[in-house]
Amino acid sequence: MSALTAEIRKVSGLRFNVLFLSHLDSDHVAGIDRLLLAASGVDEVVLPYLGAEDWALHLAASAASGTLTSSLLDLAADPAGWLGARGVGRIIFVAGVDDDDAVGRPDSIEPGRHLPELPSQDPDGTEDAAEPMETDWSRPPRVLDAGDPASRRAATALLAHGAVAAVRVAGQRLNWVLSPFAFRPSAAKMATFRNALEHHFGCCWTAKDYANFARSTEGRARLRKCYDAVWRDHNLHSMALYAGPATPAGGPRLCTAWHGKFVRPVPPGWISTGDFDASVTRRRAGLLNYYSPYARMVGQLGLPHHGSDLSFNPGMLGAFPRLRCAIAAVGPNRYGHPGSAVQTAVAAAPLVDFVRVDEYPSNTYRVRGIVPAWT
Repeated sequence: MSALTAEIRKVSGLRFNVLFLSHLDSDHVAGIDRLLLAASGVDEVVLPYLGAEDWALHLAASAASGTLTSSLLDLAADPAGWLGARGVGRIIFVAGVDDDDAVGRPDSIEPGRHLPELPSQDPDGTEDAAEPMETDWSRPPRVLDAGDPASRRAATALLAHGAVAAVRVAGQRLNWVLSPFAFRPSAAKMATFRNALEHHFGCCWTAKDYANFARSTEGRARLRKCYDAVWRDHNLHSMALYAGPATPAGGPRLCTAWHGKFVRPVPPGWISTGDFDASVTRRRAGLLNYYSPYARMVGQLGLPHHGSDLSFNPGMLGAFPRLRCAIAAVGPNRYGHPGSAVQTAVAAAPLVDFVRVDEYPSNTYRVRGIVPAWT
């Protein structure tokens, strides 16, 4: 049994409070499909915002690589319907930034700060008391569509760049936040891609239209031409996520990490980088600046793009002074992930261990610890 199958079985029948999706490659969508169908439902799915041309870019990239699937086509054509049919209540799209944008910092969450009141999702008080975890966004997401539970269509909302979710359990605010950072391709490249779309398809199509084009051999060929005109090897929209303390906890609070027979204490903060391309100086600087308020609390780093040499820079390791585990999540691939240069750089970093997580259950990575409450 693969590690993915084993993990999906563990959560079978459970309900998720919130699920973050860093990016939507075709092969990832297949795994998401399996996960959602196994769960009993998901309150919120959070992913990078994608407009019509953005979806077209993902379809074109998959067509160019020969990995396009019907699941991705259906998701692109109707995200609210596809995810809603799989038990998702609300989709939160995170506004992205590119290399030329002012990145800023995430919203500050302090113990005494009053977060905006959100409308109750359980007006009758009938929600299962066994699921007390809640997330409160520092800025309420802007409603795009209210959805329709009767027809299993998820609601949709747009989250502003910089917004952070504070976590409450059984009404008690924890010193723990979920802080997404969505990245989008440069405006210049997207403009070139948009021009190619207009040349090959005409103007003003929707994401559903592009998905329908991609269902035909001719449409896929035209999408490949659009993609090849701008990108030949490019990481598309992606989202990073910091999960960890909002402020340094009192005392040397550590978690315990297991990887096979390897056990070690680690600081609790975690950053997952998705398909982020850290080889680009301005892009890397923006990400590290954005997450700098959390830097001393980060003990675990999900390496960009499955540990690809092409998406890495050693500066990622030095930015987090208490980093202990650099993690590459990989499966069978033809790209050489994780790269040898990445593994060499991690080996040279003081106190940092390279952790490979793959399809084998023996390489499962687990972390346990105590999350302090704010008093």
